[in-house]
Amino acid sequence: MRTKKWRTVLIASLITPALMAVGGCGESARAKRAKARAANAAHDDHSAWWCAEHGVPEEVCALCSGKVAKEMKAKGDWCEKHDRPDSQCFICHPEYKEKFAAQYRAKYGKEPPPTEDEDKAKSDAKK
Repeated sequence: MRTKKWRTVLIASLITPALMAVGGCGESARAKRAKARAANAAHDDHSAWWCAEHGVPEEVCALCSGKVAKEMKAKGDWCEKHDRPDSQCFICHPEYKEKFAAQYRAKYGKEPPPTEDEDKAKSDAKK
């Protein structure tokens, strides 16, 4: 009798996780994380060539990369007022934005997406 009980417990302990994995009782943590990453992909994904948030190629985006920021500061290329490279400060030098936009157009054949500064300015204007 005792062996039968242990066998039932053993079988149940092996089958239950398998059934939960197949049928599930809701989304797994992994699925939830994947959904969250997908939802935030445009904002947080820095694996693409272009940084949509800041309007420059990702490899030179000092606002996303501390390493790039450190290199730019070491070269003396830094706008203290806006805390970004002077060569990427579209606030002080709006003409620099066109240089980067031209790179985007050459690669994708269309206008670059609005930067977070442009989005903020639009939302402030609506208020």
